[in-house]
Amino acid sequence: MPGYENFLEALQAALNHLNDPAFRPRPELYQPLGLAPSTRDWAEPLRQAIHRLKPTADAPAPERGNRLHQVLVHRYIYSETQDAAAEKLNITARHLRREQNDAVQALAQLLWQEPPAAAAPPDDWSAQLREELTALQRGTPAAVTDASETIQRVVELLAPVLADSGVVLRGGALRPGLAVAVPTTGLRQLLVRAITEWARHLTSGQLDISASQAEREIFIRITGSPAPMEHLPGDPLLEELLSQFDVALAVEQAGEQADKQTGEQTSPTTRLTLRLNAAPPLRVLVVDDNADLHHFYRRFVANTRYQIISLTDGEKLLETLEEVQPDAVVLDVMLPTVDGWELLTQLRQHPLGRRLPVLVCSVIQEEALARALGATGYIRKPVGRRSLLQALNDALL
Repeated sequence: MPGYENFLEALQAALNHLNDPAFRPRPELYQPLGLAPSTRDWAEPLRQAIHRLKPTADAPAPERGNRLHQVLVHRYIYSETQDAAAEKLNITARHLRREQNDAVQALAQLLWQEPPAAAAPPDDWSAQLREELTALQRGTPAAVTDASETIQRVVELLAPVLADSGVVLRGGALRPGLAVAVPTTGLRQLLVRAITEWARHLTSGQLDISASQAEREIFIRITGSPAPMEHLPGDPLLEELLSQFDVALAVEQAGEQADKQTGEQTSPTTRLTLRLNAAPPLRVLVVDDNADLHHFYRRFVANTRYQIISLTDGEKLLETLEEVQPDAVVLDVMLPTVDGWELLTQLRQHPLGRRLPVLVCSVIQEEALARALGATGYIRKPVGRRSLLQALNDALL
């Protein structure tokens, strides 16, 4: 099938450049997508086609179909590396490469066999997008992302692509440690979409991206010269990303100005500012005589807002409480030198502990007693990552 093989090659090339505003697919791709050869916006129909692969609950082998759909979403829509996508999907990188090949083949067959009229309408695509973004947010409610690190990776990803169309993308002032309450995948896709949508309106020029913090807000600024537009055009994906992750967007223009050093007139600029919520750490005081558990807890909360503060001597609980003033306490009741139930009672009588979330964590199955004595929640040992994070999320978020 020479025609199909040519189409498959064109599809793979388009997937590899899905977030490249300067890329133009081969002609073989347009008809299966239901597009005229002169159509410039080919990327959105291809994203919609990827989402058509997600099976319904009554479809044959829905789990397999869902895996193939997720592989395409992470690799091409979110532009994640193979290693990053494999980690998200809980498979090896080698397994992901096999799945990726099968997923591209499944997408190709879908587009090759179904007439363009069978494509999902925009409303269905929007609903699918909202569902996926909601699932991403719900799955990582305490996730934090280093905005500076993510910006740097996006610049590394897009700079060579934009350079082909004459646009220079540069990372400006990027102070490390700017933690935002947005999943890494979400922030990465948000930046990629905003920059590529802006770059579509530039044939040459420069985009500079920087980040800063003011109190509990992080500001990511993208400054373009010459000024390409007064505002970004409406884009469904960008609007959904902004809404889902509670990000405000503002566009400002500045006219020609004299350079302070040379006196020459500079080109007008446009500044796009994204305002995000900062994610300060939430301190969790863990009271447990088992030092190994503290190590596991730290591994469990990696890349989240939670910061573990360890205490192996229960007798020092109230003293430590006043010293560190944690946001929550995880309390074992089987302590060698003091009764955990008594500690829970003392906590609830202490001014700093009356409203403090306290999670009893024990091998003893006494959840009713724990709650009767004032515990906010109960975690049964042995503790897993999911159970610990869920309990902390329920208590603090």
